[in-house]
Amino acid sequence: MATHLTSFKIVRPVFVWRRLAVLLAGLLLVACHSGKTEAQLDKTTALNTATLVVVSRPTPVYAIVPGTVISLKRAEISSRLTGYVRRVDVQAGDAVRAGQHLLSIDSSDVTGNLQQAQAGVNQAQAVYDEADTNYKRYTTLFPQGAVSRMQLDAAQRQYMTAKAQLQAAQAALRMANAEIGYADVAAPFAGVVVEKMVDPGDLTTPGKPLLVVEDEHTLEVRSYVPDDVYAALQVGQKIPFSAGGDSYAGILKSVVAAADPQTHTHLIRLSIPAASSLTSGLYVRVHVPIGEQPAVRIPATALTERAGIIGVFVVNAESRTQFRLVRAGDAEDGQVQIQSGLADGERIVLHPDARIDNGTLIAVADGHAQ
Repeated sequence: MATHLTSFKIVRPVFVWRRLAVLLAGLLLVACHSGKTEAQLDKTTALNTATLVVVSRPTPVYAIVPGTVISLKRAEISSRLTGYVRRVDVQAGDAVRAGQHLLSIDSSDVTGNLQQAQAGVNQAQAVYDEADTNYKRYTTLFPQGAVSRMQLDAAQRQYMTAKAQLQAAQAALRMANAEIGYADVAAPFAGVVVEKMVDPGDLTTPGKPLLVVEDEHTLEVRSYVPDDVYAALQVGQKIPFSAGGDSYAGILKSVVAAADPQTHTHLIRLSIPAASSLTSGLYVRVHVPIGEQPAVRIPATALTERAGIIGVFVVNAESRTQFRLVRAGDAEDGQVQIQSGLADGERIVLHPDARIDNGTLIAVADGHAQ
């Protein structure tokens, strides 16, 4: 029996890997060469973009003090009755009209007082009618000698006493009727319920606050400033303040010359712009101007963030950019105050975009701002 041998071509793995390595090295070399060329173009081609020469100018210096938005019309609603709250028709945050019903108090005791007062008036009226009739009769009979002077004087005293008792009974009835009206509590003016302190079933007493209503259309800012800041203030001047990231321009309405003996601060009151969305109770930061000092302010568009750091691109003497960390302060009207990191005469890029990096060449005409 013959044996057949089949021949196979053996491919060496080492040879395949060598060919793959040569191919990858070539691709990597092409990629590196392409990146290098692009970087070199960025570094050697002047980029036309707007720049600005930094100049320090006198800038107001502010003392920042805390303040609170206060409503000028604020009422703590209470009742003059003692009784249990029967019904509450509003919740905190509800808008109410002037005269709108807010809550009711059980008036059982007041109703009893009213009935008693009415009975007192009826009784006093009957006594008065009798005394009046007797006095008139005795006045007619006295000239005829039918009654004595003593009897006439006695009738007159009874008449005057009955009249006074009737007037007292009528006053008690009016008071009882007025107390009935206190059982239903209404809003004294249009506004918003900012606080609700009772629920049905609670016992109320005269003078105990039940609800707080404020008019949110008549607001002002109140703050306290130390002596040195108070000395620089003038009624009528513009004083900015901020709340929740928004800025407002207030007018100084009044200052209290007498300082608080505990804190040694003075109360100031600022008007609030009519179109503001502020509400009472908000915390605000009042920026009281106390003088001026040189400061650098740049457009907010010049600030950029690189690797989580806020800074600007400064153009050096060779017209190349360098990223520099700055500390930004207050912003107003699109301008940001730079507290540190920039000096007079330095040139910065106004609109840094992704094309600009450290070492980018900038086209600067005659070294002036563009």
